[in-house]
Amino acid sequence: MRWTIFLSVLSICLAAPAARSEPAVPAAQLSPAVVPGAYEYRLPSRHTGKTYRIQVAAVGPAPTQGYPVLYVLDGDAFFPVAAMAAQGMWMRAEENGAVPMLLVGVGYSDQHFLDLAARAEDYTPPSEDYSQTGDRLSRRFGGADAFHRFLTEELRPDLAHRFPLNPQQQNLFGHSYGGLFALYSLMKYPASFRNRLAASPSIWWNQRRILQEWPAFSGRLAAAGEGRFGLRLSAGQYEETLAPHLPRSSQRQAVLSERAMVSEVQHFGAQLLKPQYRQLSVETVTYPEETHASVALLAIGDGIRWLYARCREDAGCRPPLFR
Repeated sequence: MRWTIFLSVLSICLAAPAARSEPAVPAAQLSPAVVPGAYEYRLPSRHTGKTYRIQVAAVGPAPTQGYPVLYVLDGDAFFPVAAMAAQGMWMRAEENGAVPMLLVGVGYSDQHFLDLAARAEDYTPPSEDYSQTGDRLSRRFGGADAFHRFLTEELRPDLAHRFPLNPQQQNLFGHSYGGLFALYSLMKYPASFRNRLAASPSIWWNQRRILQEWPAFSGRLAAAGEGRFGLRLSAGQYEETLAPHLPRSSQRQAVLSERAMVSEVQHFGAQLLKPQYRQLSVETVTYPEETHASVALLAIGDGIRWLYARCREDAGCRPPLFR
């Protein structure tokens, strides 16, 4: 389903420069906008040394077994999209097959859509060498293990004190570097999340460092227990070929071809269909005529629908309405 109304507008916003422009109306006459039904707070981490902006929206009444949770990385940018999508579908829950869910945005600041430096450090795997990461904007990398500990050892218990959570239904969304983190967490810590939504994962980063996890992955997955884990991979057509309205650029096309976002996602998904990964349910989607920015917005809405379906199929998650 294409979320063409509010998603296309937000896509334009995400593509805009991160710096704030001064309003024409005097600031004294304005107040910060809020996401209806959402709350936020700051949570410091001893593992990463950062303080995170946590945004939370509880959609629907708490189930007996607690809320399924969706952690949304780059929460400053994408939490409003996820909250709007979930709240909108909950308005006609039966029609949409919606289930109650706790949406949790994990971000850094309300000053920018994306904190490029912080996310580059938090979302990328540790590596022996960072001299050829392919990232010309960031300088610090390799903090994925520490960030994983923040999510599972600090944020998750904190949320459990505030809301009734279903510990068996912890889910994760990430886009770009966030998608890379989703894949790394799957391959390194498969039991940490029931389902993962990896939109346009930066498999290309640091000479495809993530692929070094393949040899150990099947053993880690087997050790994770009998649970059925899920992964939804997605990418946009114009992440590997130039969008038709752009001027022809051999340099830009060379970057797209080298990163091969669509091909890498398809190949990654195909690898996971092998028998040794039978504990994993995989869906791979290529969105036609979508770019790196716009595909994230579609992947959130469609990903939440996919999580609803996964929940309805799971006796430990399925609400009474669908029993």
